[in-house]
Amino acid sequence: MNELVKRSITGILLVLVVVYCSTYSLWSATVLWGSVLVLGLIEFFKLKSKEGERGGSVSGAWMGVGVIVIAVVSVWGLGRPIDVILGIKSSYSGMEVVAFLTWIWANDTFAYIGGRLLGRRVIYKGLAPVISPKKSWEGAVIGAVGAAVAGWFWMGEVGVLLGALTGVLSTCGDLIESAAKRRAGVKDSGSLLPGHGGILDRFDGLVLAAPVVLIIKSLLV
Repeated sequence: MNELVKRSITGILLVLVVVYCSTYSLWSATVLWGSVLVLGLIEFFKLKSKEGERGGSVSGAWMGVGVIVIAVVSVWGLGRPIDVILGIKSSYSGMEVVAFLTWIWANDTFAYIGGRLLGRRVIYKGLAPVISPKKSWEGAVIGAVGAAVAGWFWMGEVGVLLGALTGVLSTCGDLIESAAKRRAGVKDSGSLLPGHGGILDRFDGLVLAAPVVLIIKSLLV
Protein backbone atom coordinates (compact mmCIF):
# COMPACT_ATOMS: atom_id res chain seq x y z
CA MET A 1 0.00 0.00 0.00
CA ASN A 2 1.22 3.50 -0.84
CA GLU A 3 2.80 5.12 2.23
CA LEU A 4 0.71 8.28 1.91
CA VAL A 5 -2.50 6.24 1.65
CA LYS A 6 -1.50 4.12 4.65
CA ARG A 7 -0.64 7.23 6.66
CA SER A 8 -3.91 8.92 5.72
CA ILE A 9 -6.09 5.92 6.60
CA THR A 10 -4.35 5.45 9.95
CA GLY A 11 -4.60 9.16 10.71
CA ILE A 12 -8.33 9.32 9.97
CA LEU A 13 -9.07 6.22 12.04
CA LEU A 14 -6.97 7.52 14.92
CA VAL A 15 -8.77 10.87 14.93
CA LEU A 16 -12.17 9.16 14.88
CA VAL A 17 -11.26 6.88 17.79
CA VAL A 18 -9.78 9.72 19.85
CA VAL A 19 -12.72 12.05 19.26
CA TYR A 20 -15.32 9.35 19.93
CA CYS A 21 -13.69 8.08 23.12
CA SER A 22 -12.97 11.59 24.40
CA THR A 23 -16.56 12.76 23.95
CA TYR A 24 -18.67 9.64 24.60
CA SER A 25 -18.23 9.52 28.37
CA LEU A 26 -15.80 10.04 31.21
CA TRP A 27 -15.12 6.31 31.30
CA SER A 28 -14.35 5.96 27.60
CA ALA A 29 -12.02 8.95 27.88
CA THR A 30 -10.33 7.35 30.87
CA VAL A 31 -9.78 4.09 28.97
CA LEU A 32 -8.43 5.98 25.95
CA TRP A 33 -5.96 8.17 27.79
CA GLY A 34 -5.04 5.40 30.18
CA SER A 35 -4.11 3.28 27.16
CA VAL A 36 -2.11 6.14 25.65
CA LEU A 37 -0.26 6.49 28.95
CA VAL A 38 0.61 2.80 29.28
CA LEU A 39 1.63 2.37 25.64
CA GLY A 40 3.58 5.62 25.69
CA LEU A 41 5.53 4.53 28.76
CA ILE A 42 6.31 1.15 27.18
CA GLU A 43 7.71 2.89 24.10
CA PHE A 44 9.64 5.34 26.26
CA PHE A 45 11.39 2.59 28.23
CA LYS A 46 12.27 0.84 24.97
CA LEU A 47 13.86 4.06 23.73
CA LYS A 48 15.86 4.44 26.94
CA SER A 49 16.94 0.80 26.69
CA LYS A 50 18.23 1.32 23.16
CA GLU A 51 19.93 4.52 24.25
CA GLY A 52 21.70 2.55 26.99
CA GLU A 53 22.81 -0.07 24.46
CA ARG A 54 24.41 2.73 22.42
CA GLY A 55 26.32 3.94 25.45
CA GLY A 56 23.98 6.78 26.29
CA SER A 57 22.83 7.85 29.73
CA VAL A 58 19.55 6.45 31.06
CA SER A 59 19.61 8.56 34.24
CA GLY A 60 16.74 10.73 33.03
CA ALA A 61 14.34 7.81 32.64
CA TRP A 62 12.18 8.57 35.65
CA MET A 63 12.03 12.25 34.78
CA GLY A 64 10.74 11.23 31.37
CA VAL A 65 8.14 8.99 32.99
CA GLY A 66 6.96 11.91 35.11
CA VAL A 67 6.66 14.19 32.08
CA ILE A 68 4.60 11.65 30.13
CA VAL A 69 2.30 10.99 33.09
CA ILE A 70 1.72 14.70 33.69
CA ALA A 71 1.06 15.32 29.99
CA VAL A 72 -1.54 12.56 29.60
CA VAL A 73 -3.26 13.34 32.91
CA SER A 74 -3.41 17.01 31.87
CA VAL A 75 -5.20 16.16 28.62
CA TRP A 76 -7.67 14.06 30.60
CA GLY A 77 -8.03 16.98 33.01
CA LEU A 78 -8.98 19.42 30.26
CA GLY A 79 -12.42 17.80 30.29
CA ARG A 80 -12.69 18.57 34.01
CA PRO A 81 -13.29 14.95 35.13
CA ILE A 82 -11.91 15.78 38.59
CA ASP A 83 -14.97 18.00 39.13
CA VAL A 84 -17.20 15.04 38.36
CA ILE A 85 -15.35 12.72 40.71
CA LEU A 86 -15.53 15.25 43.54
CA GLY A 87 -19.25 15.70 42.98
CA ILE A 88 -19.04 19.34 41.86
CA LYS A 89 -21.94 20.35 39.62
CA SER A 90 -19.96 20.95 36.42
CA SER A 91 -19.99 17.94 34.11
CA TYR A 92 -17.32 16.27 32.06
CA SER A 93 -16.85 17.94 28.68
CA GLY A 94 -15.00 15.83 26.15
CA MET A 95 -15.31 18.63 23.60
CA GLU A 96 -12.82 20.64 25.67
CA VAL A 97 -10.31 17.86 25.10
CA VAL A 98 -11.18 17.72 21.39
CA ALA A 99 -10.77 21.51 21.12
CA PHE A 100 -7.25 21.26 22.53
CA LEU A 101 -6.39 18.38 20.23
CA THR A 102 -7.55 20.34 17.17
CA TRP A 103 -4.99 23.00 18.07
CA ILE A 104 -2.30 20.30 18.07
CA TRP A 105 -3.54 18.89 14.78
CA ALA A 106 -3.84 22.33 13.19
CA ASN A 107 -0.28 23.12 14.20
CA ASP A 108 1.03 19.87 12.68
CA THR A 109 -0.96 20.32 9.46
CA PHE A 110 -0.13 23.98 8.86
CA ALA A 111 3.51 23.47 9.86
CA TYR A 112 3.80 20.70 7.28
CA ILE A 113 2.15 22.77 4.53
CA GLY A 114 4.07 25.91 5.47
CA GLY A 115 7.34 24.03 5.57
CA ARG A 116 6.75 22.50 2.16
CA LEU A 117 5.82 25.83 0.57
CA LEU A 118 8.07 28.32 2.35
CA GLY A 119 10.60 26.30 4.36
CA ARG A 120 14.08 27.90 4.46
CA ARG A 121 13.12 30.62 2.00
CA VAL A 122 13.14 33.37 4.60
CA ILE A 123 15.37 31.87 7.29
CA TYR A 124 17.86 29.57 5.63
CA LYS A 125 18.93 27.75 8.77
CA GLY A 126 16.52 25.05 9.91
CA LEU A 127 14.66 25.16 13.20
CA ALA A 128 16.72 22.35 14.74
CA PRO A 129 19.07 21.00 12.02
CA VAL A 130 20.80 18.44 14.23
CA ILE A 131 17.71 17.03 15.95
CA SER A 132 15.12 17.34 13.17
CA PRO A 133 16.66 18.47 9.84
CA LYS A 134 13.33 18.80 8.01
CA LYS A 135 11.78 21.36 10.36
CA SER A 136 11.93 25.03 9.39
CA TRP A 137 11.24 28.29 11.18
CA GLU A 138 8.68 29.20 8.55
CA GLY A 139 6.79 25.96 9.12
CA ALA A 140 6.86 26.45 12.89
CA VAL A 141 5.47 29.98 12.65
CA ILE A 142 2.74 29.04 10.17
CA GLY A 143 1.86 26.05 12.35
CA ALA A 144 1.42 28.29 15.40
CA VAL A 145 -0.76 30.65 13.36
CA GLY A 146 -2.91 27.73 12.22
CA ALA A 147 -3.28 26.58 15.84
CA ALA A 148 -4.26 30.13 16.84
CA VAL A 149 -6.97 30.17 14.17
CA ALA A 150 -8.28 26.83 15.45
CA GLY A 151 -8.22 28.29 18.96
CA TRP A 152 -10.26 31.30 17.85
CA PHE A 153 -12.85 28.98 16.31
CA TRP A 154 -13.40 27.27 19.67
CA MET A 155 -12.86 30.04 22.23
CA GLY A 156 -12.57 33.42 20.55
CA GLU A 157 -9.78 35.75 21.71
CA VAL A 158 -8.71 33.53 24.60
CA GLY A 159 -8.53 30.64 22.15
CA VAL A 160 -6.11 32.59 19.95
CA LEU A 161 -3.70 32.88 22.87
CA LEU A 162 -4.10 29.27 23.93
CA GLY A 163 -3.95 27.97 20.36
CA ALA A 164 -0.76 29.87 19.51
CA LEU A 165 0.84 28.76 22.77
CA THR A 166 -0.20 25.18 22.07
CA GLY A 167 1.39 25.39 18.62
CA VAL A 168 4.72 26.60 19.98
CA LEU A 169 4.82 24.09 22.83
CA SER A 170 3.67 21.26 20.56
CA THR A 171 6.63 21.89 18.27
CA CYS A 172 8.96 21.90 21.28
CA GLY A 173 7.48 18.61 22.45
CA ASP A 174 8.05 17.12 19.02
CA LEU A 175 11.70 18.21 19.13
CA ILE A 176 12.15 16.65 22.57
CA GLU A 177 10.92 13.31 21.26
CA SER A 178 13.05 13.64 18.13
CA ALA A 179 16.12 14.15 20.33
CA ALA A 180 15.24 11.02 22.34
CA LYS A 181 14.86 8.96 19.16
CA ARG A 182 18.13 10.27 17.77
CA ARG A 183 19.96 9.27 20.95
CA ALA A 184 18.35 5.83 20.73
CA GLY A 185 19.25 5.54 17.04
CA VAL A 186 15.71 4.87 15.81
CA LYS A 187 13.39 6.56 13.32
CA ASP A 188 10.11 5.91 15.16
CA SER A 189 9.21 5.31 18.80
CA GLY A 190 7.23 2.21 17.79
CA SER A 191 5.25 0.55 15.02
CA LEU A 192 1.72 0.43 16.44
CA LEU A 193 0.35 3.04 14.01
CA PRO A 194 1.10 2.17 10.35
CA GLY A 195 2.59 5.13 8.53
CA HIS A 196 2.95 7.14 11.74
CA GLY A 197 5.19 5.09 14.00
CA GLY A 198 4.32 4.72 17.65
CA ILE A 199 2.12 6.36 20.26
CA LEU A 200 4.83 8.83 21.25
CA ASP A 201 5.28 9.83 17.61
CA ARG A 202 1.63 10.90 17.43
CA PHE A 203 1.20 12.34 20.93
CA ASP A 204 4.58 14.01 21.50
CA GLY A 205 2.96 17.42 21.03
CA LEU A 206 1.14 16.92 24.35
CA VAL A 207 4.30 16.67 26.45
CA LEU A 208 4.68 20.39 27.13
CA ALA A 209 1.46 21.81 25.74
CA ALA A 210 -1.09 19.85 27.80
CA PRO A 211 0.03 20.78 31.34
CA VAL A 212 0.76 24.42 30.45
CA VAL A 213 -2.55 24.93 28.65
CA LEU A 214 -4.45 23.22 31.48
CA ILE A 215 -2.95 25.61 34.03
CA ILE A 216 -3.43 28.76 31.96
CA LYS A 217 -6.93 27.79 30.87
CA SER A 218 -7.97 27.20 34.48
CA LEU A 219 -6.77 30.72 35.32
CA LEU A 220 -8.32 32.51 32.34
CA VAL A 221 -11.66 30.77 31.91
